[in-house]
Amino acid sequence: MLSAIGALLIIGATVALGLSSMWRMGARVRTLSGLIAALEAMKSEICDRLTPIPALIEQLAREMDPPLDRLFQKVNREMETLGIRSFYSIWKAAIEAAEDLELTPEERQTLIDLGRSLGRYGPEEQRGAFSYALRRLEGHLRLAETHRREQGRVHAVLGLVAGVFVVIILM
Repeated sequence: MLSAIGALLIIGATVALGLSSMWRMGARVRTLSGLIAALEAMKSEICDRLTPIPALIEQLAREMDPPLDRLFQKVNREMETLGIRSFYSIWKAAIEAAEDLELTPEERQTLIDLGRSLGRYGPEEQRGAFSYALRRLEGHLRLAETHRREQGRVHAVLGLVAGVFVVIILM
């Protein structure tokens, strides 16, 4: 009886690990989609409506869903030091500290590079920087979706198979 309960616990734990991996892949896709939507909104507000960056960051900090809201909240909190620090340094520090976004180094660098242009150039130059960042992030989103579609179920099944394998070895 106890060995059957132990076997079920082992299988349950490995299945949970597989499902957790599958969930993280989905969360990554949702985060990239949200980030693209946020950048498109920023592009429209900055380039078309000429909204000041501090007001826009404050608005995004209130309106974005987690985990992106925490990124914009951090930028918004640090905007108090805008005269002492450049917007780029505030933006870069927030991107680097946003571990919960699960961005790859290339995606982080794309966002950091975008920060170099924000607020420093005219609307058309910033539009170009946004377009470049959006194209790159959309490419990363397509790759993440493909990876989730192809590997998500594999991770869940591998969790189950690993659990059964461990139970067989232990018996």
